[in-house]
Amino acid sequence: MNNEKNNETFSTAAFHRPELRRIKLELSYDGTNYNGWQRQKDVPSVQETLETTLGRILGKPVSVTGSGRTDAGVHALKQVAAFSTESRLDTGVFQRALNGFLPHDIRVLRVEEVPFCFHPIANAIAKRYRYLIDDNRPSFPLTRNYCWVYREPLDLRTMQQAASFLLGEHDFACFQTQGSPRKTTVRTVSDVLVERIHDPNGLYPPLIRIEIEANGFLYNMMRTIAGTLTLLGVEGRRGRSKPERMKEIIESQNRALAGPTAPPHALYLVDVRFGVCGL
Repeated sequence: MNNEKNNETFSTAAFHRPELRRIKLELSYDGTNYNGWQRQKDVPSVQETLETTLGRILGKPVSVTGSGRTDAGVHALKQVAAFSTESRLDTGVFQRALNGFLPHDIRVLRVEEVPFCFHPIANAIAKRYRYLIDDNRPSFPLTRNYCWVYREPLDLRTMQQAASFLLGEHDFACFQTQGSPRKTTVRTVSDVLVERIHDPNGLYPPLIRIEIEANGFLYNMMRTIAGTLTLLGVEGRRGRSKPERMKEIIESQNRALAGPTAPPHALYLVDVRFGVCGL
């Protein structure tokens, strides 16, 4: 899978150290207060917070590898990470200790011991992202930090029709913004969902949910797709519906023809699936 690279590498030399265990974490976090997943100098990150907490529990530095980076302000319903340790602590103890020391905007949902060959990047075969848009007028104040509050209503049907052109294997260079270099910009999208969701309890207004599952994502690919679908939704509402423009944009491989990069605070990493040596 073509994924974002972390700054750690997984050394096969560790296979010759039978005293080491491989521990897999599934965690959820609110990305509002973090400058993304990856550890960076002088700014808070989820990775650094997790490693600091594990170091406090184990009494020594710990290196944690995540399944990929999420940008500043992006949230995760399920991020997957792993680390190696000589500790004999039970996985349940790990979970309770982590949740006891971590800040409340990061929660560990599951801890399990896995085969040492497990690697959150190398074994990942698919990721699923969600993007939420509030196009109501007036907008709903309680969701403003977790949705893109858009300035006018969007035409859902146009967005749905346009999204169908994303399915399959394509060169998605048009949706990549400058970031880490990639060997190829070809990705395969296996599932696309665009719908208006309604809360039966009335806690939030109807929101537009965009979900995409693919074998890899380019830098800001999901946010640029969301921005492009939103742009086409505006045109549809104004009576200038042409969902086929999505196909033209993809085939052009030209970033300038796609829509804006949507804000990060409405993006969620939903799930990560694994193949060989994955669970």
